[in-house]
Amino acid sequence: MPSDSPAANAQSAFSGLLRPRAPEAGWAAPSPSRHAREEARAGLYVHVPFCAVRCTYCDFSSGSLSAAAVERYLEAMAREAGLRAPSVGHLRFTSVFFGGGTPSALSARHFRRLWATLNRHFTLEPAAEVTLEANPESVRPALLEAWAEAGVNRLSMGAQSFDPRELEMLGRIHSAARPAEAVALARAHGFRRLSLDLMFGFPGHDPERWRATIEAALELDPGHLSAYCYIPEPGTPLGDAVGRGEQRLPEPEVQADMYDVLALHLGAAGYRCYETSNFCRPNEEARHNLVYWLRRPYLGLGPSAHGLWGEERYGNFYAMARWAGALEARVPPESEREVESERSLAQEIVMLGLRLADGVDPADHSERIWLMVERRYRRAFERAQASGRLERTERGGVRIPPRFRFVADDVVARVEADAESGASAGGPGLDLDHDPVQRKGATQRLTLVRRASYL
Repeated sequence: MPSDSPAANAQSAFSGLLRPRAPEAGWAAPSPSRHAREEARAGLYVHVPFCAVRCTYCDFSSGSLSAAAVERYLEAMAREAGLRAPSVGHLRFTSVFFGGGTPSALSARHFRRLWATLNRHFTLEPAAEVTLEANPESVRPALLEAWAEAGVNRLSMGAQSFDPRELEMLGRIHSAARPAEAVALARAHGFRRLSLDLMFGFPGHDPERWRATIEAALELDPGHLSAYCYIPEPGTPLGDAVGRGEQRLPEPEVQADMYDVLALHLGAAGYRCYETSNFCRPNEEARHNLVYWLRRPYLGLGPSAHGLWGEERYGNFYAMARWAGALEARVPPESEREVESERSLAQEIVMLGLRLADGVDPADHSERIWLMVERRYRRAFERAQASGRLERTERGGVRIPPRFRFVADDVVARVEADAESGASAGGPGLDLDHDPVQRKGATQRLTLVRRASYL
């Protein structure tokens, strides 16, 4: 399997998996709920770039934890918050997400200081969802008290696996038993909204151990579960080992079967798949992530953070030293900025919205914007419907049928490449299986949009 692209995993473009698959459990519509969609109006993302130990698969912006590094980070964060705040005006954020890195690596004292900085510059809705990513080994009473005191009301814990051998291979430093202990501690401190992250399809992953991990996760009864198919990222120990042929990924069909097992187990347990990689109990959708998928405004703070604000998308410098150095020099800490165009707006609505179980919904957009989408994609939608890869919804939008959800990125890339070829203007469309140039371009754009949206 090629490993020269971030999209080279079981959802690699056009890997031959675009065939109907059996499971329909866990895909009940409408999902996400209209209530959840309405609550996802504007998000604030805060990147915390520290880890005790870097996992073997991770390519996110993170570094070693030290007193000097944390101090520099907090001072730079205060500068960036002050820089971004004027553009926000009186808007109230409906969600905040502390991601990383490992936000739970910050001490209680340092977290309180970061929270005070955000409160000085921004306003939250009274019922805002405030999520913090936490590694199980760092969940402790003092931190839980600081998080609860600040207003954190949702924890996302990175379990990844419940098998000791797999945890060691992935570079995780917690034991297989630690997630259960962390969940119990969180509930004892009043946290009711809990999510677990799992990973599948990595080198050496075994279907039986995957079933055991799913069952162990369900025993903890979280309201939300995220499960991501491993992507071998260049520059990471595990990704480079895959690239050199020292580690082998499971066959694409095996990865797809693992996803089917996931959907069946979670569906039987009462979870709905509301986005390709995300499952939840009723009303437990992650509002902050819905902000991304519905392409609503969000502000990103910290190294490598991205934002979509005021008809412009921006991305901060990846490395903390460069991000902090720019702010210390009193210049914007951005490595990129793109002014929104009709084309990019329509692209992102389709590329992100089709990952949702009920797809792209006209009700989520103004009439003017929906006309842009229809103008660019009408013929591409029709072709995808004819092939069975898309279906029309009762609300006049389009969605990917459940049997094609595991290869959602492939379906989206096909639709995008077909629209880009001029099919939406009446052209013949593409035979994408035999057009690698168009296929690569569509896949690259999808990867960029997903990364910018923290997916």
